[in-house]
Amino acid sequence: MKKKYIAFSCAAALSLIFASCASKPKVEEPAPAENKPVEKIEETQEEAPAVQEDDTSSAEAQAKARAQADEQYQKALQAKAKIEELGFASYSQEDYDGGNASLAEYESKKDSEDVAGTELLALADSAYGKFVNVLNKAFKKLAKEARIAAFNEKKNADGVKAAVAAKAEYAAAADEFKSGDTNYAMQNPESAYKHYLAAKDKFAALYASVSKKRAAAQTAIDEAKAKVESAENYAINADHEKPLEGENIEGIEAEDAVLLEADDYAAPETLEAEIPEVLDVQEDDSDSAAEAVEQEAE
Repeated sequence: MKKKYIAFSCAAALSLIFASCASKPKVEEPAPAENKPVEKIEETQEEAPAVQEDDTSSAEAQAKARAQADEQYQKALQAKAKIEELGFASYSQEDYDGGNASLAEYESKKDSEDVAGTELLALADSAYGKFVNVLNKAFKKLAKEARIAAFNEKKNADGVKAAVAAKAEYAAAADEFKSGDTNYAMQNPESAYKHYLAAKDKFAALYASVSKKRAAAQTAIDEAKAKVESAENYAINADHEKPLEGENIEGIEAEDAVLLEADDYAAPETLEAEIPEVLDVQEDDSDSAAEAVEQEAE
């Protein structure tokens, strides 16, 4: 009886030891699920500043775009006023109407906070670009017409040898003409137009001035010829009435005497400005003005 009790006690003790050893890892091991919420919270805290920074950057960009839009809008108004003052709308009615449409849309949206600054800038750029196109097309046509007129006046001036009679004035007129060609080639038709007009006026004034002087000179020549003819007739009559006899008569030069030194004048044609009648410039009928406006805004 005593042996059975001892054996039972040992078995019970062993079972208690095994049970306690098996339960220890369950108490010490952390549950994986408990760490997941912590990771999500940390990620959210790290991402929050980036979102706020993007919002601030976007707001600054829109504010800058609005400021640029207002500048382009003011330029568009000035270009529109210039077109109307000069009566240029008909030179490119489509561009003029398009510019007015963009301008009206801009004005209807510019005070709304719901409209993005970039949208306003696009509208202002469109209006300004189209109005610039109208001005460029108008001045190109006028410049071509003014150049033809200036070239015709140059031909008139060359016809009276103005390059010889008034070298400085002729050179100034030629410089104006060449400046017009340079500006036209550089896509500045308005400046070219002004230079061609100035050249036309200078050549016209030269032609009038030199023609007047040549007319006066011709009158003097005709009068001198008349006097010479009168003197010749008098001499002939005198020779008949009382002929001179002998050689080396006082007051009369020998037949082979050189009275004047030979003049060495350059041909007048070599002094004329070499300007082509037709300007060889490749025309650009694309919307280059609108592209320039966009680059200016950037």
